[in-house]
Order: sequence, then C-alpha cells, then structure tokens
Amino acid sequence: MEERPLRLISQPNGKPFAIFATVRKIIWVVWVGLLWASSDSTRKVFSPRVLKKEVPFQPGEKLVYRVHYGWLTAGEAVFEVYPKLYLVNGLIAYVFRGSGKTASAFEWFYKVRDYMDTYVDTAQMRSLLYYRYVNEGDFHFVDTVYFDYERMEVRGRKGTFPMTDGVMDMLGAFYYARRLDIRSMPDGTVVPIPVFLDDKIYDLGMKILGREKIKTDLGTFRCIKITPLVVADRVFRGEAEMIMWVTDDENLIPVKITSPVIVGSVSATLMRYENLKYPLSSRIK
Repeated sequence: MEERPLRLISQPNGKPFAIFATVRKIIWVVWVGLLWASSDSTRKVFSPRVLKKEVPFQPGEKLVYRVHYGWLTAGEAVFEVYPKLYLVNGLIAYVFRGSGKTASAFEWFYKVRDYMDTYVDTAQMRSLLYYRYVNEGDFHFVDTVYFDYERMEVRGRKGTFPMTDGVMDMLGAFYYARRLDIRSMPDGTVVPIPVFLDDKIYDLGMKILGREKIKTDLGTFRCIKITPLVVADRVFRGEAEMIMWVTDDENLIPVKITSPVIVGSVSATLMRYENLKYPLSSRIK
C-alpha cells in the first residue's frame, strides 16, 4: 500500500480537446452518476449508507462511453478504477479517474479537457479527497478538495464548509451508487446522495422507475431504469427529463444515458469495457 502524495496521479498530456456546452453537460451527468431529487412527500426513501458487502468493480476496470446526437459522435467519457490502492490519512482508498474528450469535428467550437482523480475509502465508501483538472478554452485550473471527518468539514478552493452526512464528490458518487443494492429496491424508491461540487453541497439522489430492455451496439441488456433530476442552471433544467439504464446484474454499470436538449436529444452509450468484476449476465443477445 502506498501513502498517497497530494497531487494528481498524472497530469493530462496531449492537445486540448473540444466540446460544446451541451455535450460537456452530459459528461458531467455521467460523472455525477445516479442522481435524483424530488419534493414528493410520499416517496420511499432508502438509507444512503446501506452498502453491499462486495464492491461491484475491481482494480483495472474501465468503462468508455460514446457521447452522441443520434448517429453523430460528439465525444467520449471514460471511467477507470486505478490498479493500485493508496493510503490517505491512514485509510485504504480506491482511486477513480474520470475524463472526457470530443470528436475532432467539434474542436473549432469550444475546447475543453477535464480530468478528475477521486480517493474513496474502501471500508465505508466515503470521499476522502479529489483533484479536478480543468482546461476549457482559455480557462484552466486544478481544484483540490479535502473531506475532514474529524472536524466534519469540506475544504475547497473557496473556503471551508460544514459537511453534510453522506456527502460525496461527483465522481465518487458514481461508484458509491453502484455499491448500493438497487436490484432489491422496489420501483419508486429514492436514494439521496448529497454531492459537493464547485464549493457547494447539492442535495441530489436517484429514483428507480422500473425494469426495461435496452438495445445498444454491444447488444441488448436487461436494465434498471432510473431518472435523475439535476440542479437547474448547473447541468439540465426541468424534472425527470434524463433517463439512465443500468445493467440488471452484479456490475450495475450504466449502458445508456439520454436527455432532451433544445433540438432532439443527446446520449452517452457504453462503447466498450475492460476488466469487469462479474460477467455481464444482463446481456440477453
């Protein structure tokens, strides 16, 4: 086990890539993961810290998503579990990386390259710290956020904030949600997942809509259908506009995300994967 140095695993290399605002928002949504919030007082609320004993991922797992408008490929998003475990303040931690890039056809419009490295303790799936590397046109910075459980505070770029119980960073929330036993939850269940993003805590979560088969380039899958509601003005406006289909097997990986935009809809679809912990038993053909 290595003691974690307080820096990115590795700085991004190569030319900056481009992405226009709507596609960038889709990549953010994939990073944040299974998020939903509702004012419905009759909803079934699930405890956000009840976790399956076994994690559904393993070191070396890699998920690659194609971001597209219909047939037109706009870019891709990649999610990886780092091969090593690290020690962060004496706690054993998983290391997750999220990144995004666009097709060269969009480079003229808006250049963005974002990476995030997140450290989550293996015992309780709590965010410990994360680094966010942002390169968007002429705007770029590296953001470092610490989660201090002794003082119950989050320290970010703009100061120190009181910690909400169960708060995650946005990439850690993606993997945390996969460890929840959503396969046993009835339709209509809501799971709250507060997320710290841009020096603010958002009360987010997810709602399970039901089961559905979804066809992709990788085949047809039995899926759990989920709707996220993301904070207006940050990612998407409106309620229950975005839909996510997650494999109804032990892996619980999203195979497709779709959301309407001003004209048509934009999607992120699983394009390839590596080193899954379990067989994709949800694939039926």
